Amino acid sequence: MQIGRLEKQALRTIWPREDADFTPWLALPENLHLLSETLELGPLDRISTEVSVGSFRADVVCKDINDATVVIENQFHKSDHGHLGQILTYLAGGEDVRTVIWIAESLRDEHRAALEWLNNNTSTDFAFFGVELEAWRIGESDPAPKFEVAVRPNDWVRRQRQKAHAREMEDYQRRMEYWQAFLDNWPVREGLSPPASAPNQGWMKLALTGDSKPPDGGGIYLYRMIGEGAVGAYLSLGRRDPTIFQQWSASLNYPSLEGGKWERNRNGLFQIFKTLNADAMDEADWARQHGWMRDCVAEFMKDWRNGLRDEVVRLVDQEQVNVPGD
Repeated sequence: MQIGRLEKQALRTIWPREDADFTPWLALPENLHLLSETLELGPLDRISTEVSVGSFRADVVCKDINDATVVIENQFHKSDHGHLGQILTYLAGGEDVRTVIWIAESLRDEHRAALEWLNNNTSTDFAFFGVELEAWRIGESDPAPKFEVAVRPNDWVRRQRQKAHAREMEDYQRRMEYWQAFLDNWPVREGLSPPASAPNQGWMKLALTGDSKPPDGGGIYLYRMIGEGAVGAYLSLGRRDPTIFQQWSASLNYPSLEGGKWERNRNGLFQIFKTLNADAMDEADWARQHGWMRDCVAEFMKDWRNGLRDEVVRLVDQEQVNVPGD
């Protein structure tokens, strides 16, 4: 068996300029997610670049799950005193900055010490990270970035997990209230049945009934994801043969499926999602969220009645024909 070797890449062969190439790359949601996942920051959104904070312009500015400002300062080569000065200025910039991330190819020892001093001598509401950026590849593969955390607040991981647990416990008390508020305004829809009572979980099934009942399982589901800052709706078609399903789904043309992507979860269920960025803990926004959910359900049901259910019946028949004999 042939095994490749990791080869470290010069950053400027991938991003020729820090400001014109690396910063726009980092500001893309999928790349910023990689950084936030490494630091265990949770979801980051409302991303902007080259934003005025105090008397300086920050490379990337975004918001965390608590709506506090996160500032990211990028720097190729070794860290320098100028960027340290900018970081200190951000704290007094009047922008509710709570987290500062300093990314460099290499952090000098004195700058690591400065970040550690800030973590040890400021309120626990503040967090200062020092991150060293590397890029690696195997043979002719695409280069892969690697964020190496050099400095983080003391007990950061434990604190983040405690916050997540506290938020989860708060949410536990709110789930039934959330779904009950939805059910209180649920219109009568033929062929679709909500649960008799509000569930105490992050999702709720709307069962397809009567002539709308699927041939072998599935239904319409609503969900809320506190950590991801999202609510949504999805249509599930149950466990399907992956090869047959891929061919079958490629021929579908229904408005409710546009912009969505079929996903197969770990249990083998095929589902297609619609998602809305929203905080399910914000009761003042529940009416908007629930109205959006009802609209999604109505779109799914319209297509379900206008031929999508018949397509699913055809899919089930095709799978049965292809079942291997005894």
